[in-house]
Amino acid sequence: MTVPSVVRGREVPRKTLHFSTAAIPVALWLGVPQRHVAMALVALFGVACVVEVARRRSATLATQFHATVGGLLRPHEAANGITGATWLLATFAITCLAAPLPAAIAGTWAGAVGDGMATVAGRAWQRAHPGSGKTLAGSVACVVAAAAGAWWLAGFTVPVAIGIGVMAAAAERPEVALDDNVRVTGAAALAAVGVLAVLRT
Repeated sequence: MTVPSVVRGREVPRKTLHFSTAAIPVALWLGVPQRHVAMALVALFGVACVVEVARRRSATLATQFHATVGGLLRPHEAANGITGATWLLATFAITCLAAPLPAAIAGTWAGAVGDGMATVAGRAWQRAHPGSGKTLAGSVACVVAAAAGAWWLAGFTVPVAIGIGVMAAAAERPEVALDDNVRVTGAAALAAVGVLAVLRT
């Protein structure tokens, strides 16, 4: 069994956009003030909310929206569900507003790269093993990618970074309604916040 071409066609640009959000933790790592990044994310989230409301209130705007980005949407998003991009902006904004810098970097990197790698590795495994659902390959990829960012960019020790990666993967794995952009970013950020709190005591 092969993955339908429409799915492949949607996922490539979708994941490209998803991975591009790694610019957020990289910008924080490079020294862009966290408050500036947070405010930019809040502004973008506000725009996303306006679009979400407008496409539900206006048939014309809904048609334009789907003509522009409909090819990137998953079925539940196209059927008036909140898009993954909106969830991602919301979670990144909250993380950058509320978390200390290392936790904000670790959380947003996990959401951008850890979650993205979980999908890429998981879909690759599913092509070889159809019907396998969430995969161990995806979870391992999430752990490695999230841990790499927590260590390299956020400055956590390797054991702590691996722990953050494990938390991110554990949050990504369940098949639940809450968007995995929220779960992965939030879990990694909260784990990092917990570590920082312990280190301060």
